[in-house]
Amino acid sequence: MHPRHGRRLPISHQQGLRLASASWIIAASTIALATLLHATNNPRAVPFFISETDQKGAADFVFTAGLTLAGLVQMAFAWHLYHELDVEREALWRIATFVGLFAATNTVLVAHFDMYDFINPHIFTSMSAFGGGILWAFLAHVGLGSKSTAKGGRLRRLGAGLSLGGFAVMVVSFQLAVNTFDPTGLSTEAFLNEAQAGIRFAAPAEYLLVAGLFVCLASFRHELGENIRPPQK
Repeated sequence: MHPRHGRRLPISHQQGLRLASASWIIAASTIALATLLHATNNPRAVPFFISETDQKGAADFVFTAGLTLAGLVQMAFAWHLYHELDVEREALWRIATFVGLFAATNTVLVAHFDMYDFINPHIFTSMSAFGGGILWAFLAHVGLGSKSTAKGGRLRRLGAGLSLGGFAVMVVSFQLAVNTFDPTGLSTEAFLNEAQAGIRFAAPAEYLLVAGLFVCLASFRHELGENIRPPQK
């Protein structure tokens, strides 16, 4: 058996299962509540991107506090998975864990870099959080290999499909809209208003992308329930 680096988290099996659920429920609840608050507070337009909810007010507080907590929980979850599961490809499993920790760190950072005041850091951290999360799930799935459960594997394939489909629609529809005008000198809000014809497709696709990530995170609960790493001798 390959040794794992670092210490296990001092939590029980049941607490680990609750951590697995919290890894996606906190983030999903945060986005849902921030979206609801933003939608009822005279939004720029409907539909809107998730990041638009990070505007001054109640939605901003929910977005920042919720995703900060979600990112910290996801870091703990990535570390717990690393130590807890038996896998087929140990080296790839370590890489997947690093990617997961990186993605979770960026979930915390994107909560504090809003798109209105920190557009470039926001783009980098949001892509790293969501894209890194999907890459984490993919690498972890391959690393698990034959140790993956049937239910967990099906959920990861479903989640990856939703995310990739959402990403493709989001990028294409938004880019087509942006190509129709000159963005020079526009504020973020003015830019989004000009691109709204594409955002009406891109924004729902972004929610689909994120939903796919949450499905992937939820899938690992099946491995935690059945595929426990035997104690090291």
